[in-house]
Amino acid sequence: MHRWMMLVGAVAWLAGGCREKSASNPTGAVGPQTVLAKIDDMVITTADLKELLARHSSQPFVLARYSSIEKKKELLDSLIRYQVLAIEARKRGYERDPEVQRVAKDKMVRLFTQQEVNDKVKLADIKDAEVRKFYREHAADYVQPESVRVSQILVKEHGKAVRVLAAARALPRVDMKAFRDLVAKESEDPDSKQRGGDLTQFDRASTQHPKAVVAAAFALKAVGDLSGLVSTDRGFVILKLTERRPAVSRSLDEAKLEIQKRLLEELRATRKRQLAEEMRKTVHVEVFEDELAKLDLGAPAPTPVGLDAGPVVGNRP
Repeated sequence: MHRWMMLVGAVAWLAGGCREKSASNPTGAVGPQTVLAKIDDMVITTADLKELLARHSSQPFVLARYSSIEKKKELLDSLIRYQVLAIEARKRGYERDPEVQRVAKDKMVRLFTQQEVNDKVKLADIKDAEVRKFYREHAADYVQPESVRVSQILVKEHGKAVRVLAAARALPRVDMKAFRDLVAKESEDPDSKQRGGDLTQFDRASTQHPKAVVAAAFALKAVGDLSGLVSTDRGFVILKLTERRPAVSRSLDEAKLEIQKRLLEELRATRKRQLAEEMRKTVHVEVFEDELAKLDLGAPAPTPVGLDAGPVVGNRP
C-alpha cells in the first residue's frame, strides 16, 4: 500500500504542486512564485519549498536547520526527485491505476463537501432557540444525579451467605475477576450471575433494585469496597462497588458551545444528504436490487486485477 500512496502523491503533485513554466521575476526579489528549478514544463517555486517544509514541521528550531545553502539544496533536490518520479509515473500510466483513481476521487469528494458544505454551514447558523430546545430535550445528558455501579452475589441461606462473605473478603480488594469467579461459583441469582453479578448503573431513586440494596450500594465509598450481608426478600446480598459517578449539573450556558457543535455536525450532515439528492437528479441512477439481495457481505472481496502485493515490474497499461 505504501507504494500506491507514493504514486497518489505524485499524481496530486502533478495536478497542483509544481507549476508550469512562467516568466522569471523581473524585479529580482525572492517572492512566493520565484522559480528555483525547472523540470520539463514544470517549475518549482519558493512557495513549493516552503510548503514542503511546513508539512514536516513549523517549529523554529527545525526551520533553522535549513538556513544554509547546503540544506536548501538538499530540500530542493528532494522536490526535484519527487517531481521526476511523478512525471515518470504519469508516463507509465499510473494515473489510470484503480487505486490511484480511488484515492484521488476520495480526496476530491472531501474537498467538494468541505467547500460546498462545511465552509458554508457555520456555527453562527445555529440559533439560540435551537440550542435551548436541544438542551430541554436532552436534559438527562446535562443534569444527572450521583450514581453507582455494583456487582452482587445473592445467596438464599444465611449460613452459606456468611461463608461466601468471608470468601469475598479474602479476595484482593480491586481484583474484579476474582469476584466475578466467586459470583459464577456461588451466586443464586440467574439474571445477574450471567453478567458476573453486574447490576448496571443506578441512582438513589432507582426502583430497579430493593431499597436495602440501593442504600448499601451508596454506602460504599471507593471502587473495590465490599458490603456486609444485605437482607432482601430473595435472600442475602453481597455487593462490590465497581464504579461511582458524581452528580452532573451543567447549565445551558455551560453546555451551549458543546450543543452548538453537535447541532452543527447534524446540520452539515443534513446538508450533505440534501446536496447528494440534488446532484442525483442530474445523473441516471439504476439500482439492481435482485443482485443486491444475493450479495454476501461476509465473503472476502476479490483482489482487483493489477493490485498485487509484489514489486512494480515493467510498465502499467
